[in-house]
Amino acid sequence: MARGQAVEQGAPATDLVVAYAFAPHVDTAAIVAAKRVRAAGRPVDVLQNDMTALRGADPALDQIAGTLVRRRAVLDTPTLFSSWRGVRTFVEAGLAQALEWDRDGPGYERVYSRAHWVPSHFLAARLKTLRPHLRWTAEFSDPLSVYVDAKERHSAVGDGPLLEELTAAVEAAGFAPPGDNLFAWVETLPYALADELIFTNENQRDLMISRIADEALAARVTERAVVAPHPTLPAEFYQLADPEEELDPDRRHIGYFGNFYANRSMTSVVAALSALPSDVRERLQIDVYTAKPEALMTALRGLRLPGVEAVRARPFVSYLDFLALSTRMDALLINDAVTRKLFPANPFLPSKWSDYRGSGRPVWGLVEAGSPLAAQPLDLRSPVQHTSAAVQVLAQIASA
Repeated sequence: MARGQAVEQGAPATDLVVAYAFAPHVDTAAIVAAKRVRAAGRPVDVLQNDMTALRGADPALDQIAGTLVRRRAVLDTPTLFSSWRGVRTFVEAGLAQALEWDRDGPGYERVYSRAHWVPSHFLAARLKTLRPHLRWTAEFSDPLSVYVDAKERHSAVGDGPLLEELTAAVEAAGFAPPGDNLFAWVETLPYALADELIFTNENQRDLMISRIADEALAARVTERAVVAPHPTLPAEFYQLADPEEELDPDRRHIGYFGNFYANRSMTSVVAALSALPSDVRERLQIDVYTAKPEALMTALRGLRLPGVEAVRARPFVSYLDFLALSTRMDALLINDAVTRKLFPANPFLPSKWSDYRGSGRPVWGLVEAGSPLAAQPLDLRSPVQHTSAAVQVLAQIASA
């Protein structure tokens, strides 16, 4: 059930990382997990899933955690985001491997798990029930039991030994099992059993705690909560790649790397570009690197605004190429999810901020009031969906 195991030179690991998504898979969660390993600076063994059914691989991403990874097992289980079958198969394969490594090595002292991809916390929780001495640190990338539009996520758990064992563990900790929703379970297990809970920002922490009905459980989470934004890589990572890219020297280039959604769009930026005098607009270019560049340009052209001419969309580039290109831009654009009237406060901190801030280039944030992004040391800022404020920022970049 496992492949790709490797042993690096150096002291054996007493830390185990359980990350369903981990480098070299091309996935934001995988990259952040590898960055956490590098930031911690301790040797680790890694249990990850074989993500090739849904994600490509980039061997260069292994440079992030580097030789801190002593042993690695890539588990050949179905790559499923919200399926009990995906959880069960990952736990079964990963638990067997973790226990074998624990017996063969110096013994684990700590386990770290990260979800986004939810099976990670289930495996770490099951290991914690068998090795109670382990210090379990569980990280939440975002609220898991609600979507970005605040609607409830739901997926059924399945009967069987795994659910029985986890139910018994939660009850032994003094709390009630959360019912039949997999997404409630993936939050409740760390809440009840983990020694440390990492949230990427205060709003996320506060929202997730506010959704806990059991006051004793909420108090436990509050006591163990740590706020730790996504790590930023050292400056040398921004020089590892040298991508070929022609940038017009007569224009100021504003880079955007990522996809667009209904709550994160380019419409207000294009409207702001269109409101600029033509001679100012001609000094600017928005360089967008995204998954579907042609679809983006088709949608923007449908706006029938002159600002579309200043947008150039290209396909995604590799992560290290992205870091290198970010240093060549005159400014970098990042935008908040629009959550007004959905949440008491915006709970999402874009992970891209951690990469942008290491580039040494000015960062322009389109921010929602009170959001985690709005609290960051942005060089330039304007409110989301506020065209006139964006016009002023664009004029400032054009004249710099």
